[in-house]
Amino acid sequence: MVSPQYQTSMPKINIACFTVLFFLFSCYSKAQTENKATNTEAHSTDKGSNSSNTGNCVSLPFGYSDLSKRTTADTALPIIQNENKLKEINSLQFNKVIQKDFVILPEEYGVPFPFSKNINEKYDQIKISSDYLCYGDYSLYFMAVYNTVRYAEPFIEKIYLISTKGNKPIDMKRLYLRHEGEMGFAEYTLFNIDKNHIISLQDYEFSESPFTLKPLYKYQVLPSGKFSRYFDRDGLYKNDEEQGMVKDHKKEGRWIETKPNSFIDLQQYPEFTDPYTYLEAEYKNGLPVGTWKFYKLLQKYNEETGEPIINTRKKGQLIYTEVYKNGVLEKQKFQ
Repeated sequence: MVSPQYQTSMPKINIACFTVLFFLFSCYSKAQTENKATNTEAHSTDKGSNSSNTGNCVSLPFGYSDLSKRTTADTALPIIQNENKLKEINSLQFNKVIQKDFVILPEEYGVPFPFSKNINEKYDQIKISSDYLCYGDYSLYFMAVYNTVRYAEPFIEKIYLISTKGNKPIDMKRLYLRHEGEMGFAEYTLFNIDKNHIISLQDYEFSESPFTLKPLYKYQVLPSGKFSRYFDRDGLYKNDEEQGMVKDHKKEGRWIETKPNSFIDLQQYPEFTDPYTYLEAEYKNGLPVGTWKFYKLLQKYNEETGEPIINTRKKGQLIYTEVYKNGVLEKQKFQ
């Protein structure tokens, strides 16, 4: 959901796996033992909402309310710049520094993850919150990435939500983005998590346009602990980027998706003049399954605005395929 310009500035990562650094649960367990007198069970990922002590379980709803009503720059900026809301986000107590241990997790197609898989040291700008969301047998932890490069005072640039069970991470979803570039250009993602654990995400972009509002997307936590798109209504769904059937609020069966693909290296494939692909995907219970086929997207552009003309889009040559099983990417093959 991040713009192609911002995506290209991030490290190139093999789509076969995205690396999410995770905290040392052993150290975490040790800290719990040392503080047993104060609050032992509230931090345990083994207990989730079954813990008798939920003092560190975040109350819902949480985040930015009424996102669908922020449709203009005048309505979006006040909530983006709201100091009280920023304090509420920071109140999650991001106090656990990422350590050397890491695991490899798949993340939803098209969402880049900003870490190199070769990182093997402590990173002070990446922290886990001691507060979490309770969800049955799962605990959902917040992970913050601080911007410490261009600014005197570090601030949270990204927040991820990581689902865990039995001290093991299951899946992850980026919730929040605050990217402020030069010349007043900026990109934001705001989130809201309702009392039913439905996650709403809204993207805002300030550029030469000067303001672009991206579609609002919703996600849910599946019984498996994985994150999946959530739809308000069942039946045929269609917008400018994707179309397919929705069953039980989840993607089901064959879908066609025409989205920017940050994993196409335009230097390696100079015949591609833009980063879009035409994807034939398959879903079961909201998760990717079977063979996904990525084609070059052929489309015409508006001569005045440079924007693609949606009704001219069609499938070009096959670029690469991916094979999924139970929502996990098993193999990727370029042609």
